[in-house]
Amino acid sequence: MNYSTIILGVVLVFFGILFLLLLVYVVQTNKAKKDAKGGSSKMPPLDYMRNIGSRCPDYWVYMGKDPNREGYHICKNVYNIPVHNVDNGVCYSDKQGKTKSFKDANMGSDGKMDKTAEREMCQFVAQCGPSADMKAAWLGVSSEQMSPGWVSCGTI
Repeated sequence: MNYSTIILGVVLVFFGILFLLLLVYVVQTNKAKKDAKGGSSKMPPLDYMRNIGSRCPDYWVYMGKDPNREGYHICKNVYNIPVHNVDNGVCYSDKQGKTKSFKDANMGSDGKMDKTAEREMCQFVAQCGPSADMKAAWLGVSSEQMSPGWVSCGTI
């Protein structure tokens, strides 16, 4: 065997390993970027839930911090979305003003939320839909029958 063949073989093995390492690096970097942008299997994306979705039910408007309750914020049913069980105390805090005070979710970068806030979201979804057999809409709050969300309410 001659030395040029051995050197060529070593160089090819070196570049082959370098190519594989580069490929693994690119795949891991793209996966990390996708997860950071909320591209995980949970829907909606994490950045949506952190900034918008963990505050109010779908089509309700965020009105700011609740001045009467520390750690809570107010959402308002401005568009008159049908609400069932308006007298149960779960669907509205103020029936005349069509507002509801929700616990701040304090959602971190890992998607974990305050447990009390999760429980309130699940209660609202289960009890405040437009009719007895319909659930209220809250993107990211799901039951076992729906796609994976950030709050799993189990079987509602």
